[in-house]
Amino acid sequence: MLVASFASNIHRVQQAIDVADETGRRVCLVGRSLRKNVNISRNLGYLDVRDDLLVKPDELDLLRPEETMILCTGSQGEPMAALARMANRDHPVSITAGDTVLMASSLIPGNENAIYGVINALTRWGANVVHKGNAKVHVSGHASAGELAYCYN
Repeated sequence: MLVASFASNIHRVQQAIDVADETGRRVCLVGRSLRKNVNISRNLGYLDVRDDLLVKPDELDLLRPEETMILCTGSQGEPMAALARMANRDHPVSITAGDTVLMASSLIPGNENAIYGVINALTRWGANVVHKGNAKVHVSGHASAGELAYCYN
């Protein structure tokens, strides 16, 4: 199980960590910005994650895939982010047939080609890619038009 999200969306990161904990999975943080934001959020008390729940990327081979959840960056297809590098086989963590990749973000206009390029590459490696286009897995973190108008007024 791999979850790609914005590194700055700490609430979503907490949700993924909670699900991993509830399902008996260890969590591996992949991506410099994600690790940095998680460390800062933990130190400030905004993120609750036990030390024993975290595993380093080089320890993944010691666990069965069903015992792990990888949280990573790259949900917008950024070429140097962890997910794109995994999809292109340019990262120490590899995607294998049968892996489930959850892209926990909406598509930002202008990123379509990059995002679908990553999805296609992941699919070629045999991953089951779940995203807003094929499942109800994401809602916006932004207020609705009416709520925004209320705030402006």
